[in-house]
Amino acid sequence: MRTSVATFSTHKDGGAAADYEDAAASNPSVPDDDEVPGEQITVAVADGASESLLAGRWARLLVEEFSQAEPLTDGSAFAAIAIRAAKRWRGVYTTYVDERLAGGRPIRWYEEPGLARGAYATLLVAHFTESGGWNAAALGDSCLFQVRDNHLHAAFPLQSDADFSIRPDLLGSRDPDAELIAERATLISGVWEQGDQFFLCTDALAAWFLAAHASGEAPWAVLGDLGTDAGPGNFDSWVTGLRINGRMRNDDVTLVRVHMW
Repeated sequence: MRTSVATFSTHKDGGAAADYEDAAASNPSVPDDDEVPGEQITVAVADGASESLLAGRWARLLVEEFSQAEPLTDGSAFAAIAIRAAKRWRGVYTTYVDERLAGGRPIRWYEEPGLARGAYATLLVAHFTESGGWNAAALGDSCLFQVRDNHLHAAFPLQSDADFSIRPDLLGSRDPDAELIAERATLISGVWEQGDQFFLCTDALAAWFLAAHASGEAPWAVLGDLGTDAGPGNFDSWVTGLRINGRMRNDDVTLVRVHMW
């Protein structure tokens, strides 16, 4: 399978890199734009909900679990992986508490209710095979876009920038409801052809992509050129420019680009 993967990310303006709460992972993991070995690849992106504590750690745990999973065939399979990730949350929480103690900053009483509620994130995972098939599953508003012959071929799970809301569906780290997760998860499958590009984006970038497409632009052109001499330069600076111009919401931004040669 002649495929390459590249990942780009940046944190909110006004924040620090340590505050970045998105996550991305691929399996197998390869350097940006190197050819992917083997006959398949799984890619996942997650967007930690800033209103919850430890959202970034939960997002990282989710992409780790889902990128290692078998292709998802239905909502129940999606829910099973989410439940498996949630079972590991206690270890993540304990590690965080220990880190705070070691750093002389024990958990304060006013943090305890938030920690007890757990962390939340959106999740999108996509699986590509050498035979030309792909499938994806999502919960929330992280999006996948398939581009072929300079046209948007598929958008999933949202179709328009108007579809985004301030309360997307989220995966929680504590006491998840498998039946509810299975009900809310959405799935899609398709085929890819040589030359296709896929863009997996967290919500701020996904909303910009769909708005730009609706305005007659080809947002995939600039995303396809990222990291090349023809590109817009530094990813952080490019995103900051869109924010300054009011074209992108100030949020953590993550992009995984998958190119089928």
